[in-house]
Amino acid sequence: MRRRALTGLMATALVFCAAAPVLAQAGPQDLGTFKAWTAWKGADEYGTICFISAAPDTMEPKEVNGKPINRDPAHFLVIHRDKAPAVNADGTPAKDASGKVEFRRVRNEVQTLVGYPMQPTSDSFFHTADIDGKSYPMKSVVDDPATQIKDSEAAWLASVDDEGTFVTALKGGTKLVVHGTSAKGTKTTDTYSLAGVTAAMAAIDKACP
Repeated sequence: MRRRALTGLMATALVFCAAAPVLAQAGPQDLGTFKAWTAWKGADEYGTICFISAAPDTMEPKEVNGKPINRDPAHFLVIHRDKAPAVNADGTPAKDASGKVEFRRVRNEVQTLVGYPMQPTSDSFFHTADIDGKSYPMKSVVDDPATQIKDSEAAWLASVDDEGTFVTALKGGTKLVVHGTSAKGTKTTDTYSLAGVTAAMAAIDKACP
């Protein structure tokens, strides 16, 4: 019951150049493109979902030891879900007194898709997302063999308690830099413009209040 990468949603997004995802139960509604960011509304298996996404302005390095790096397109997302399996601040599944998984309304879920299998994080190792120099740790996980979703190609904020603060920083920032490490040990840097992110967030806040 961990959060899932939106890799499948983004596949069709790339076809449409800006992020038009194929959602599980309904076609996406384009809420608008705001400079570097696009807003969308649709549905997943639990209900309504809204999110914003952007592609990086730059992705580094381009090659390692003289060989080009092969990566799928990268994206950064902030997601609202009407209902989803709840997670605790440390990423563990939230359960009620009887041991059943809890479902909650989710706002400001922060996720990045990096286009390669990431090194799983631990208590002493994290990837990071930096907003104008302020660093937020991000976690990654191994793929779940029970699904075809590439969770290992995504990362989330290490603590869900940081999500509200992070989104506030996004709105007030100018540049987002994601530092990731691949399963092979290659360090990458993806740089995003934050132009338009406040307007894009306003669009999904209105569509998924």
